[in-house]
Amino acid sequence: MKVCDISSFYSDVGGGVRTYHLQKLAWFARHPEHEYVMIVAGPDNVPAREPGGRVYRVRGVPVSRRGHYRQLADYGEIRRILREERPDVIEVGSAYLDCWLAWAAARDSGAVFSGFYHADFPDSYIAPAVSGLPAGLGRPFVNWWRHYVNFVYRRFDITCVTSRYVEDKLRGFGLRNTFLVPLGVDTERFHPRERDEGLRRELGVAPGQKLLLYVGRFWSEKGMDVLAFAMEALGRRPGLHLALAGDGALLDDVRAAAAPHPRIRLLGFVSDAARLARLYASADVFLSPGPYETFGLTTVEALASGVPVVAADRGGAGETVAASGAGRLFRAHDARDMVRRIDELLGGDLAALGRRARDFAERNYSWDRTFGRLVGRYVELCDARGSGAALAA
Repeated sequence: MKVCDISSFYSDVGGGVRTYHLQKLAWFARHPEHEYVMIVAGPDNVPAREPGGRVYRVRGVPVSRRGHYRQLADYGEIRRILREERPDVIEVGSAYLDCWLAWAAARDSGAVFSGFYHADFPDSYIAPAVSGLPAGLGRPFVNWWRHYVNFVYRRFDITCVTSRYVEDKLRGFGLRNTFLVPLGVDTERFHPRERDEGLRRELGVAPGQKLLLYVGRFWSEKGMDVLAFAMEALGRRPGLHLALAGDGALLDDVRAAAAPHPRIRLLGFVSDAARLARLYASADVFLSPGPYETFGLTTVEALASGVPVVAADRGGAGETVAASGAGRLFRAHDARDMVRRIDELLGGDLAALGRRARDFAERNYSWDRTFGRLVGRYVELCDARGSGAALAA
């Protein structure tokens, strides 16, 4: 079976979506009985062969201030690739333009179409954008986008979701073709043994002091407004340090919030996986302030590293922390409550919570389980359909 992913959400400096695709390449490299193809956005059309599959960068238009994210736009090139590759399954990672490009380029192909719900965009992007409008204007606009989600995803053969939170939400929109497939974590890479006292000293953390950590994009849906507000209180605490690893549209705002506080450090995007693993394991508490996480991959990476988590009580990250028993939940959008829950956690037995976090991650998450379940379902759908894809010449 050949699987082709089409996604404008992929970026070389991305977070969970980038990790998902890189781990997927690694899985297919270990399973040569299947083939894998990726079509992602780039500044120009560039094909490449990677261990695990072929990666086509297709011309896209920039959609972020720094140009890290692009929207696929070259329909002709996408059509050419799909006709050449003839995939059995086409997995689409975005409901904006990607799905329409894929459907048009591969119509009458016989391929199974899968929609992967990577972003809860009606609530994470649309609702905040219209929050300043009168309810009579803003609410109908958000509801229109929720209807759009149902309109788009019911046309897929399968809609992949990574948390019960998202599955319940989409079912509330009227969608019935959901398939739950939680993401995984590399429990060998992200491990408590990676704790590095030298790295803690590098960050200015003295013996007996505590280190809080945030890893992720500096975008509004990640709860950066809540974190920035909390930074004012956290930055004044003696013996408490905060490190933020990431980049994004709100970098200037985060930098301004951190500037008065010497114990708050901005580390930029950490591309070195080994250093990132050491950073996780060297923290005492991980912060997940975003209320719209469809899964919350950084939360699971922190748990695998033996680090308890403070998370918003809404979204996939909150669902995971609640199930783990290795953290605290705060009221979404409430910075003061976030600070209170951090204080509660710091006053508890962090070592015991860390062991619980690690045990939970080991028992519940692996990429082999994720892709074994996903590809297994794709095989079933292809078998039910017949002989697979046959794109017309």
